[in-house]
Amino acid sequence: MKTQVTLIHFWAGCPKSANSKWQRFLAVVQRCHEEGWRSVLVLSRMPDDAALVEPFTEAGCEIVLQARSRGNFDAASIRRTFRLLRRLKCDIFHCHNDHTSPLLGATLARVPVRIWSKLSMSSHYETGEAPSGVQSLCLSNRISSWCSHSVLALTEAVRQEFIRQGGSARKTVVVPGPVDVERFTVASGDGVREKLGLTDSDIVLTAVGHAVPVKGWDILVRAFAQLAVDRSNLHLLLVGSTSSPEEAVFAESLRSMATKAGCADRVHLLGHRRDIAEILKASSIFVFPSRSDGQGLALVEAMAAGLPCVAATVGGIPDVATDGENALLFERENVQDLTKRLRKAIEDEPLRRQLAFEASRRAEAFGMEAYVDKVFTCYRSSLNGSK
Repeated sequence: MKTQVTLIHFWAGCPKSANSKWQRFLAVVQRCHEEGWRSVLVLSRMPDDAALVEPFTEAGCEIVLQARSRGNFDAASIRRTFRLLRRLKCDIFHCHNDHTSPLLGATLARVPVRIWSKLSMSSHYETGEAPSGVQSLCLSNRISSWCSHSVLALTEAVRQEFIRQGGSARKTVVVPGPVDVERFTVASGDGVREKLGLTDSDIVLTAVGHAVPVKGWDILVRAFAQLAVDRSNLHLLLVGSTSSPEEAVFAESLRSMATKAGCADRVHLLGHRRDIAEILKASSIFVFPSRSDGQGLALVEAMAAGLPCVAATVGGIPDVATDGENALLFERENVQDLTKRLRKAIEDEPLRRQLAFEASRRAEAFGMEAYVDKVFTCYRSSLNGSK
């Protein structure tokens, strides 16, 4: 009789850095190791940095490579997942991002427990357009909901949108994504400004993400250009990948925008970085201008670092931050509103101190241990229910 639990963590991607998502997977794998469970992590390819895999293998986790699905209904992905899960005798299948085809494969393989972490708002939310025609049926969400025993939504906003699009309210619970709070709390930021050619008297606005339109960096550059006119010590750091073809095109448009506004020398696209905690500690204000986000882990990280934050009122952000209490929130895509909020934060030092203090307190609710406990409660209850 089988006694060991085999848990498949279906990443459907590849880690680029030891960010909060990486930490989240590792923390769950380490708990599996403590529980005597067998862990298998499914990646689309091996990361370039071997150090991103070593902690997983040290925790007894096996690494399997499998290509991502091509679209929501990919017959090849369904077959691959079915064969993988039957071969590994999977007890719990937990998928992230790529979901419909893998979950169909897991259902056909009769995996006893199937869990989906819903990490974002829909693509329709991102564009601000209502789905129409066949899209309005939201077949992908409906089928993923039917295939899942539990759906873990990042925020209440994600949960409510999912239910409106045909997801099961009974199956869906809110489990916020965690961050390694201590990592951002203890970071020093020493020497970062000097390396970037900045001085202690400079006011440094920072955004973290990657160079794609949904992250709203163009909105931030427009607001920054207005503020920079009469503030020669104001600088903007845009931290995140600019290397893919899509990212490179968007990054170039940002540079062009800054050049036309006369502030190109103070808009710094830093690309992919591994010292984000230190960069945050060396910053003055964090800005989250995204057009869509289920939770905003970058925002939570900045709050954990003790930064005053200005963020767009989109998706699950109001579930994370409260306007005037632990952040300043502005209307989505409203450049003038963002400019107004940033000006207020720049000019009001007591307000910045208050926001930073309350942000640090709020970030404590997103600790890694609490997340792992919630996920394992879900695993165990689902296992008990499958017997």
